[in-house]
Amino acid sequence: MYEKILIIDWSKVKPEVIEGLEKGTIWLRDGLAISNKGVEQWLPLIEKTVDSTEGIGTILKQVQSTQAIQLAVTGLSTGLILGAIVAQTMYLANKIDKLQDQIDLVSQDVHSQNVLYFMGKLSEYFGLIESARVLLLDKALVEESQGIAEQYMAQLAAKRNELLSLIDNLIDYVDTASERHAKLMFDFVNMMMDLLPKTISLETQLYERYGKYKMADHILATSAKRYTNILANYKTWCNSKVREVISGNAPQHIQLMNNKEDLLKELFNSEINQAILAANINKNLEYAPVSTSAN
Repeated sequence: MYEKILIIDWSKVKPEVIEGLEKGTIWLRDGLAISNKGVEQWLPLIEKTVDSTEGIGTILKQVQSTQAIQLAVTGLSTGLILGAIVAQTMYLANKIDKLQDQIDLVSQDVHSQNVLYFMGKLSEYFGLIESARVLLLDKALVEESQGIAEQYMAQLAAKRNELLSLIDNLIDYVDTASERHAKLMFDFVNMMMDLLPKTISLETQLYERYGKYKMADHILATSAKRYTNILANYKTWCNSKVREVISGNAPQHIQLMNNKEDLLKELFNSEINQAILAANINKNLEYAPVSTSAN
């Protein structure tokens, strides 16, 4: 499916803005370059056509191969382009559809009340995420949709915190599950862990769209930290199974990890997820723009 997205045309960004971005005195906010003085530049955008049926890494290459990006802002550009892909294309919606199929399989096959409860919470969260993404597609809706957006923000915060609190319990469930159930759960966990950085990015963009910049920074920074800790716990869990094998034991479901070794390495070392979670984190949480008019 070919779709058009708008991304920053770095060749037309003012040199002083790029310098400010490097120094951390200017921040990017939903198409604006803002400093403590106000808006430094309304960033020029360029339209690109991408195939959203591809993996997000492939989509990124499609965009980068047609755009000359200054080396000074390459890292920042990568995170922002990825955020644009997530928000402006059907990439995330397609992934959520596949995840929902997995949720249905798990719910039909695994009758643990804890697991069923988790699956319900997950469906609610990802449904809200897609609703928020649709809201972000048109900036002209900002004034009319303020009330709806604020409801989404509150609900997303609650659902995300519930979800992040329950993930470790879900991973532990794999240990006690039957072989069939363990495979379902293992595949599901891997898919979900890869998606969460993208949903966190989209939630952050929702706050920025409605001018809640300090909250956007707070959501991104705290959610990225929690996600990183959960991913580290998951990696530790996987490594513990490998160590059991080395010590002569035969942990349950070790073959699952052997079969998914490449996928796990990709998940634990994902440069894409790292770029998304690091994109434009504002270290100065006290910052608030004094003006929203263009210079």
